[in-house]
Amino acid sequence: MKYIFYLLIFICSAFAKAQLESSYWYFGINAGIDFTSGNAVAVDNGQLVTGEGCATISDPFGNLLFYTDGSLIYDANHVIMPNGTGLKGNSSSTSSAIIVPLPGNSSIYYVFTVDTDDSLYRNTEGLHYSIVDMTLNNGTGDVDPFNKNINLLPITSEKLTAITNAARDGFWIISQFEGTFYSYELTVSGLNTTPVSSQVAPFIELINSTVTNVDVAAMRGYIKINARGNKLAAAHFSNNTTAEFSGITNVLTARSLAYTNGGELYLYDFDNSTGVVSNPQALLTRSDGGSIYGVEFSGNDQFLYAEVDYMNASTTQIFDFLRGEIIQYDLTSNNIAASAQVIHDDNITPFRGALQLGLDNKIYHSRIQQNALSVINNPDTIGVGSNYEYNSFPLSPNTVAWYGLPIFVQSFLLNGEIETMDHCFGEPQDFSIQTAASIVSIDWDFDDIDSGINNFSNDLTPTHLFSAPGTYTVTATVETLVQTFTITQDVVVFNSIQINDFQPIIEECELGFDKAVFDLTQIAEQINNNSNQEVTFFESEADALENINQILNPSSYTNLYLTQEIFVRVSTLNCFDVFSFKIITKLCEIEVFNVITPDGDGLNDTFIVSGLYNIYDKHKMYIFSRYGQKIWEGNNITGGWDGTSNTGLFHTNDILPTGTYFYVLELNEPNIKPKAGYVYLR
Repeated sequence: MKYIFYLLIFICSAFAKAQLESSYWYFGINAGIDFTSGNAVAVDNGQLVTGEGCATISDPFGNLLFYTDGSLIYDANHVIMPNGTGLKGNSSSTSSAIIVPLPGNSSIYYVFTVDTDDSLYRNTEGLHYSIVDMTLNNGTGDVDPFNKNINLLPITSEKLTAITNAARDGFWIISQFEGTFYSYELTVSGLNTTPVSSQVAPFIELINSTVTNVDVAAMRGYIKINARGNKLAAAHFSNNTTAEFSGITNVLTARSLAYTNGGELYLYDFDNSTGVVSNPQALLTRSDGGSIYGVEFSGNDQFLYAEVDYMNASTTQIFDFLRGEIIQYDLTSNNIAASAQVIHDDNITPFRGALQLGLDNKIYHSRIQQNALSVINNPDTIGVGSNYEYNSFPLSPNTVAWYGLPIFVQSFLLNGEIETMDHCFGEPQDFSIQTAASIVSIDWDFDDIDSGINNFSNDLTPTHLFSAPGTYTVTATVETLVQTFTITQDVVVFNSIQINDFQPIIEECELGFDKAVFDLTQIAEQINNNSNQEVTFFESEADALENINQILNPSSYTNLYLTQEIFVRVSTLNCFDVFSFKIITKLCEIEVFNVITPDGDGLNDTFIVSGLYNIYDKHKMYIFSRYGQKIWEGNNITGGWDGTSNTGLFHTNDILPTGTYFYVLELNEPNIKPKAGYVYLR
């Protein structure tokens, strides 16, 4: 009987290759990150000097196109575009700019900007857009002067985000002010300048105060939509009312109050078919005392992360920093607010800073005036297993992080993983995709040309039998409800186990008490002539499969049963097969020695019949004189004849006279006849 099993090694892709528009980040003081390899690599060629808002865009293959702080636009050569100055964003605005491609045109990009004014927020210029045409300036791009700083909203908060629409033919660009979200749709036909307006809680008042740098606090904070496009989170750094500042004229007192009163964190449903924001859920409110700035969703869409600063008012400075927290919310919970877990807190330096998901599926946290970013290494994992590490990603020398990180169309960050196995040749292999998105279709390419038409599949969970051992780069092009992305994964098909024909049964003579000794290694010699393969033996199939309780003495193995199945495992580093054979303990022919010399010298003192005692344990032996008289009888208990008489007329217990005697041996086993012969006593 043959059993075939394989050592299967689970693998999944670490990087969804395509949708690489977010491959480059430029932020802070000349800081940058390159994700094109699939890992984050710090770079120092960025030209931005920005405290907060910034945006970067690459083409779908990860080639840098341009980046901006909302006021200046730098091309891929890190030179300001000829018409790339004077945009209506602001480097002190939380989300100063976001870059969105025009569907159906690989050369046109919309740059949406939101202004701020740190002195008096009512002086801001609102939401605008400008168009970058990548065919201009010898292919390095320039701002279309006829489509620059086109106003959409006269005033809005510092919030911007974007997501692919449900029809997958465009994008929603969303901003927020006081109690209203504004969703603008960009399609192949261009931008619809009439927004979808959604009035939802909370109302974040733009306070009416003449004191500088007071009203801006409530306008700060990020909004993010998850990559799937059905949830929106909004962080409000504070939530003050005009009445609270009545009669306060001292600048420091007013600013300290504005910064430390506490903010709001809300979660909403977002309908990416209509642009409607609905179902507000308060996760943190002003009464909790924290000021919320950065928010981000995990790549698998299960968790929401928020960074929160806790501060006390001060009479000597804007605030006294107490501590900061990174809070995780489980969006699958029946009570999302109650699912909050603090995965990290410290008071090293103010927390206020962006949280941004990277193409490596890690979330990066920017903290002011640091030469490194903090990292949530496993954001798809619940609780502290998500592993926040303070300043664990060093930036390039002479570059500095500030508050902001670049923002992107959130669906550009949609990721997925190919779930499959490295395996042994000859075994069909299953494939599937793990993603938080709703999958519409998948086109598979198994990189196995020799398999013919079977090299391709549009099954959601296909099975493929590779044509030969080797390494194959499997590609899956995944269409979801919000976009299409491509994932690649190398799959190793190992050489299978090679075995020869072997004898399925080993027989050995019983040595007594139903036991025999077997040399199992003769099977190893028969079955295997490959020095890279190891052969081991086991008493049960389960042990062979688990590779436990190996038989340690295979060259002299004593059986457990008269007929027993032994399992042999033939293995390499990556694969194994399990086979079985039988060992049988048999009754062998007895051998009679015809001379007995009972003289006490230890040699032939009894009638020796080898292979008899404790083997034919039901036997009976009779000794007769030359005249046919029975003089002795015995069995397995009495042992062999010692030359005396224990029955009949000669029963004296003395040694009988020298001469020839005769024996009859009844073995009392089925199909085995009695034996008879002579024995010489001397």
